[in-house]
Amino acid sequence: MPRAPATEDALKFILAVRNSPENYDLKRDLGRLLGHKSNHVIAAAANTAERLEASSLAQELVDAFQTLMRDPAKRDPGCKALLAIAKALAAIDHHAAQVYFAGIRHIQMEGSFGPPVDAAAELRGVCAQGLARTLHPDALEECVTLLADREPAARAGAVRAIADTGSREGVLLLRFKALSGDASIEVMLECFAALLRMASAPSLTFVGQFLYDGTEEIAEAAALALGESHLPAAFELLRKSWEATADPARKRTLLLAIAMLRLDESLDFLLTRVSEDSDRPASDAMAALGLYARDDTVRERIESSIAKRNSETLRAAFTREFRK
Repeated sequence: MPRAPATEDALKFILAVRNSPENYDLKRDLGRLLGHKSNHVIAAAANTAERLEASSLAQELVDAFQTLMRDPAKRDPGCKALLAIAKALAAIDHHAAQVYFAGIRHIQMEGSFGPPVDAAAELRGVCAQGLARTLHPDALEECVTLLADREPAARAGAVRAIADTGSREGVLLLRFKALSGDASIEVMLECFAALLRMASAPSLTFVGQFLYDGTEEIAEAAALALGESHLPAAFELLRKSWEATADPARKRTLLLAIAMLRLDESLDFLLTRVSEDSDRPASDAMAALGLYARDDTVRERIESSIAKRNSETLRAAFTREFRK
């Protein structure tokens, strides 16, 4: 049996495969590296398999996962390889239930500068997604359990997995989770975004209520989720909330969310703020318009407004946000 390449050589080889896959036999050349002693090499090989959608490596990925799980803390500190393998299998929609069930229940406490940390939190969420994407009948049941996980990364993964089911039961479950709240704003943002993807029309009003109810952080998460949705009907919800608040920080967040919509009417609204509002709110609108920094048409319209207003504050804001 040929000797396994050193870690550095193996990583260089994987990069070559990644850049020119047509020159290699993926099953032969990447597959053998999934059995390497270095978890960094295994992770790199799995990441490349995911990127190249190498479904031919499904069994090698499963075998590598099971080998690592014989002594995961020793073989794969940080869960780097296990996570990469699970992501690759989920990406190619491989029905690897044995992998997903093992990963969704795996806890790997490791030392840190403070208390021990659970290195497997993200892995649990990814494995939940694997179950959901392959339509496993127990996927939603596993996700319910994971929604109560102590780690935010695992709970966020559960939300994404529930979204992947696309089911009405999943929508109701995420509504309940949003109403119950979560200590992590990331999880709340995932909930809002998932609902807007799964059932956009009924979820607009539901998510929109959080612009007014709850903490400032919850309102911000709702606004950003609405902006990320790119739904035309989200514009009126964000605009009305912007008009209803006098809080400068909340107004800035809402302006950013409006810019994120990338709709003609939202762009016109922001450009009107630049041309008509006082310097401070106009500068905030310009900061939101920074998302359009590479759009020459938007740049020209802003420059025209600034020239008419002759404001040093707006010129400075324009230079800050639109400098090339």
